[in-house]
Amino acid sequence: MNVSAEKNALVLCTLLLYAFGAAFFFYYGLACMNDPVFGIDFLSFHVAARLQAAGNMEAITNYATTGGMFADSGPFLEEFHKHFFPESTAATRWIYFSAYLWIFRPLAAFDFPLSAKIWLLANAAMTVVIFIFLARSLPVEGLNENAIRLRNAVLFFLVFTFQPVLDNGWHGQVSALLFLVFCGGYFLFRRRRPFAAGFVWGLIMPFKFYPALLFFYLLWRKDWKAVSGAMVGGVLVLAVSLATAGVQGNLDYLAFLAQELHGAWKPAFNNQSISGFLMHVLTKANIGTWENVDVPFFLGPIRLVLIVVAVVSASYAISRPRRSADDQPPFELDLSLIILIMLLAAPMTWYHYFVWLLFPLAVLFNILLKGEIPAGKWLSALGVAYALVTVQGVTVLYPVHYDLLQNRWFFRLLLSQSAIGAMLLFLVTVKVRLDQVTDRTAVRKKSTSSGVV
Repeated sequence: MNVSAEKNALVLCTLLLYAFGAAFFFYYGLACMNDPVFGIDFLSFHVAARLQAAGNMEAITNYATTGGMFADSGPFLEEFHKHFFPESTAATRWIYFSAYLWIFRPLAAFDFPLSAKIWLLANAAMTVVIFIFLARSLPVEGLNENAIRLRNAVLFFLVFTFQPVLDNGWHGQVSALLFLVFCGGYFLFRRRRPFAAGFVWGLIMPFKFYPALLFFYLLWRKDWKAVSGAMVGGVLVLAVSLATAGVQGNLDYLAFLAQELHGAWKPAFNNQSISGFLMHVLTKANIGTWENVDVPFFLGPIRLVLIVVAVVSASYAISRPRRSADDQPPFELDLSLIILIMLLAAPMTWYHYFVWLLFPLAVLFNILLKGEIPAGKWLSALGVAYALVTVQGVTVLYPVHYDLLQNRWFFRLLLSQSAIGAMLLFLVTVKVRLDQVTDRTAVRKKSTSSGVV
């Protein structure tokens, strides 16, 4: 093949990746608004925003008398009956700090169907910005111009065909928003603005709490500018929450949160955390239950051991010195391990949370393109991990074959397909991170607090 033919082949592959990614996203990502349960999770955000606009904060924070995570009476259940399942005895409700109500406040002016469609379009726009942040931030050292173009096309394909991204939009969730903010912080880190990056991350750390693991990573790095920025961002969220719901409203929320975290064993089929995996494989708990359930005592120690093993493995890998002469830690791989730990170790990780896996996948694909991942079983493992987390697989049978999924061990194992893929992706990331080391016995040199990554 001559040079001209190679160039044309590269251009063709690049265009096909962009075209297929865009067509796939438009068809599957936007056509979901015709689904009967489109925006089912967004409803609780919309109801809460309307209650806030009406000045009725008590209806939002009154967890004790209207149910915990699922409201068994009140406006959340009433609106749920109007738009979804009239026979339901409970409905999802607002379960976050009240500062985040302001995100949805502008949509309170519209009725629910229109608001849900606007939020879907907002998620589509956020997906575009996520791609831009990743494409402009991931290292390009060692790649020529043609390789960078191909890398960006592969990244576009990855982002716009990733099933968790589509699930997030279909349900009307906030995972893409949280991941977008994370990517914005990462972009700022790469631009050597650690305080601004930490501040941006601090804004999302109290949202669903699992991003708070990023704060401990910044502490470990002794990046005090980023740490101080994260603290300012987190304090700002708490201050806005106090101004929005008052002291008592926030105390009620914290009491609710403590009660939820005390149990936190949810066997639902789309729980892709370690706890969900254990409940699917080692119990007969109802996979259609999104509320806390009692579990055998032995599951607690098993879950703790698995989490400790994962944390120790990630800590060991992160603590190793980098092979390159600049002595900067491989920031992207470290962040990938943090993301994988926070998703797997959380008590419940719904499938749409796996939007965050775009980052470790993008990082590993980027390294692969640069030829820094050796061929062989680990490269094959990366492909298998990507395949497992890309689609939900057997869970699509839930509406028509509930009994099969509930009562057959093999199918219960397959319910955790994505969690298994994330575990495999974790192992691949640890291996690639350790391959960055030349002297395994060397002591990790202190990272600077300059924020340069």
